[in-house]
Amino acid sequence: MAVDLSVTDNPLSIPEQVLFEMAARVNKKRGFLFVSKVLGKHIPVHPLKPLLASGLLALEYAERKTGRELKEKADILNGFLSGTDSGLRNAYRTLQKQRVALEGAPLVIGFAETATALGHAVYDCIENASYVHTTREQIRNNEPSITFVEEHSHATDQLCYAEPHMINNNCPVILVDDEITTGKTALHIIRDIQSKFPRKEYAVLSLLDWRTEEHKQAYAEAERELGVTISTTALLSGRISFKGELLSESIYDYKPKPQESAINRTDIDLSGFFATLPYQPATFADEHFYVKETGRFGLKASDRQAVHEACRLAAQHVEQYRKGRRTLVLGTGELMYIPMNIAAHLHGSISYHSTTRSPIHPVAKEGYAVQNGYSFMNPEDEEVRHFIYNLPAGAYDEVFFCLEKTVSDEALQPIFHIFKEKEVPHIHIVTLSGKA
Repeated sequence: MAVDLSVTDNPLSIPEQVLFEMAARVNKKRGFLFVSKVLGKHIPVHPLKPLLASGLLALEYAERKTGRELKEKADILNGFLSGTDSGLRNAYRTLQKQRVALEGAPLVIGFAETATALGHAVYDCIENASYVHTTREQIRNNEPSITFVEEHSHATDQLCYAEPHMINNNCPVILVDDEITTGKTALHIIRDIQSKFPRKEYAVLSLLDWRTEEHKQAYAEAERELGVTISTTALLSGRISFKGELLSESIYDYKPKPQESAINRTDIDLSGFFATLPYQPATFADEHFYVKETGRFGLKASDRQAVHEACRLAAQHVEQYRKGRRTLVLGTGELMYIPMNIAAHLHGSISYHSTTRSPIHPVAKEGYAVQNGYSFMNPEDEEVRHFIYNLPAGAYDEVFFCLEKTVSDEALQPIFHIFKEKEVPHIHIVTLSGKA
C-alpha cells in the first residue's frame, strides 16, 4: 500500500516528521494510520511533548478565536521543537502562564481513547473551560448523555457521561481529536449534542486534518442544516490519497512468550491522592470505582488546580520507588493524562506512552512507525484486547504500569511476560483507585 500526501496548511511551520510517521492499520475500513510522535500513544515520548503539542493547538485556536496574538507562543514552540529536557521544561513553564479566557466558558470534549490526554491538556490552557472525555466503557446503572459512532475505529461506539449541568446549556463546545481524516466522527457527536442540548457554536481541534473539499463541504452543509458554526483548527492540514489493499488481518505474532524467571514487582497504591467517584464499571464487581481526575465524568474550571496538585503529590510518592535511570511510564487505554502528568514531574530519563485497542501491523524497518508489538487482554476488562507497541529490548531499567482500578495477579501475567521478554528488570504496578 502507498499513501501520497501534500501539506496545504502548517500555521506553526512544524516539520511533518516531528508530528507523525506512517503505519499499516489492521482494519477493513481504513488501511493506514498516521502514528503521532507527539501524542504519547503508540510511540514513547518525553511526557512533556504531548502536553506542549496540546498547548500549541489550544493557543492556535485561541488566537484565531480572539484575533489576539499570544507573544509567548514562539518561545513555547521553540522549546517544543528543541526536543531537549531543559527546552521542553522551560517551554512548559511558559505555557502554564499562558492560560486564555474565551467567551462563553466552553466545554472541551476529548475523544476516546487516543485523545483523552490531548483534550485534557487543551482544557488546561483555557482558563474558564470545563472538560469531559468520551469513553467506550459501559457504566453500571447510568445512561450516557451523548452517544455517537466512530466509523473507522476498531471499537466504533462512543459514549459520554457528562453531568447534566456541564452539557445542558448553550456554551460553545470544543471537540478535540488527534486526527480528522473525513471529519465524520465530529459531525456525528455534533448532531447528537444538537438534538439534545442545542447551542450555536462548535469547534473541532486536531493535530492533523486530512479532510477533502467534499468533507469540508459536509461541514458547511451541517452548519446550514443545524443553524450552528463549526470552526476547525489543526497544527497541520493537507490532502492524502491511498493506493493498495486493505489489511484485514496481520500475520504478525503479537503474543508474548511465557517467561520462567521470577518477576521483580512493586505494587504502588495512589488511591490516597485521587478522588473516588460513585460510578461503577459494568465489567467489575460493585466495589470497584473510577477516579474523578481522569475527566471521564467531567471537570469544572475550578477543578484544574486540584488535578495538577494530585498528580504532583502522586509523582513525589512514585519517585521513592524508582529503581533505575531509564524509566518508562505506561498508561492504559483511556487512562492517559494522569500517568502522563505524573511522568512529567519525575526526573531523569523518562519516557511515556500508552496501551491501545488499535491493531497495527508492526514492521522492523527504519522510518516505519511501529517496529514491534504485543497484545494482551486488558486487565481491567478481559473482553477487550489491548496492544503495546515500540518496546525496544533492554531500553528501560523499570516500567510503571498504570491502572485506574485494582486487578488480579492472573490478569497481569501477560504484562509481566512482555516486560521480562524485553529485559526490563523491575515492574511497578500503579493503581489509582483501588477498592472502595
